[in-house]
Amino acid sequence: LWLGEHHSSAVDHKLQAEFVRNIHDVRMNVFGQNAPPMAIGLEQVQKQFQPALDAYVSGRISADEMKRQVDWEKRWSWSFEGYLPIFETARKLRIPLIALNVDSEDLGLVEAGGFPNLPRDRMKKYITDPSGFAEFARKRSYKTYVDYVVSPSYDMHKDLGILRTTITGQRLEEDMPFTRFFSGRILWDEGMASAAHTWTEANPGGLLIGLVGADHVKFEDGITGRYGRMAKGEKANI
Repeated sequence: LWLGEHHSSAVDHKLQAEFVRNIHDVRMNVFGQNAPPMAIGLEQVQKQFQPALDAYVSGRISADEMKRQVDWEKRWSWSFEGYLPIFETARKLRIPLIALNVDSEDLGLVEAGGFPNLPRDRMKKYITDPSGFAEFARKRSYKTYVDYVVSPSYDMHKDLGILRTTITGQRLEEDMPFTRFFSGRILWDEGMASAAHTWTEANPGGLLIGLVGADHVKFEDGITGRYGRMAKGEKANI
């Protein structure tokens, strides 16, 4: 289940936390202690930092320490305090937090040199079905998604003057071309969908609630369509 958000909106994050609590309560009322697993997927945290999320939910570290360990200020930068209602809800209810996002070090390589710049072994962390990944972008509807979602996002980044650096801060001689921006974007979507599918595959009957930017869930051609492709035939997971 994917919830699109405006990253800067405290109202969105409070609503997300309330939604998670309500879903948890319903599942407990229906299934009791035999309720299937539930998790919260986070675009806001990169995959390499999963141990920090596990430590926080289990009570071994504080929210401030989790913020430090996931390198929040550098790798996400939106208000940490805005997301606290979600994190505190997860900890109180012992709902696992799952890191969905691509590691900056890998995304930066794609932004700087396209997919050929990312070693194959590192690409496999995010693209587990290369044929399906390639075929997904050939759909007629996908061009519409690019025109209405990805291209405007590129234009916005250009207007803000932030296409001269990669996500890791590497300086570029000129604005990042659209092809590399696009490559980074689809790695992002595919990687998050893949991380979510890995969790649901390992937890039959489980429910993962993914908290991601609104653009990633528009028109079924962002994360939602990619996850659906991976989970085809797995009715309990769709």
